[in-house]
Amino acid sequence: MSEQVRSFIAVPVPPQAAEKLRVAQDSLRAADASVKWVDPHSFHITLKFLGEVEPQRLQQTWQAVDAALDGASSFTMRFLGLGAFPNPNRPRVIWAGLTDGAAELTALAATVEQACKAHGFAPEDRPFRAHLTLGRAREAGGNANLSAAIAERKQEQLGEVRADRVLLMKSELTPRGPVYHVLQDHPLA
Repeated sequence: MSEQVRSFIAVPVPPQAAEKLRVAQDSLRAADASVKWVDPHSFHITLKFLGEVEPQRLQQTWQAVDAALDGASSFTMRFLGLGAFPNPNRPRVIWAGLTDGAAELTALAATVEQACKAHGFAPEDRPFRAHLTLGRAREAGGNANLSAAIAERKQEQLGEVRADRVLLMKSELTPRGPVYHVLQDHPLA
């Protein structure tokens, strides 16, 4: 049996376009909370997490996703404000929100979801919410400094970037955090 590939489908955010996001992330680091911060060189918006998948099934699924995305157009994503899931007082996932591009990302996620569903992947149990993950809390419970820092930036303009591709990514878990590798690339028109 072949080795499984931990994978996901995402829209990348190039590091050169993510400077304001990195600065916002750095301002949250000052809260000195126990958070595993995402490397700014790895910023992306996940459309679908696939998990551990056999390579042949992964390739077949990507072929379906690639075909389903034919004709999808590129668009501008504009980042606005910081927030957290489930909420800023008890942050587990710290994120940057989107204004422009959120509807287009939601449509892309729905297209990807349908193509993956046809290949036996369970649909997500929560509705898609367009966001870029900046960090994940290492422990449950709140941190007043972090919550205040998030609240201070809930309306901050955090830049924009052109969404011009959808990627199939491999995620290798390492002691220093995940390392991502592009497996496939679908340019948007």
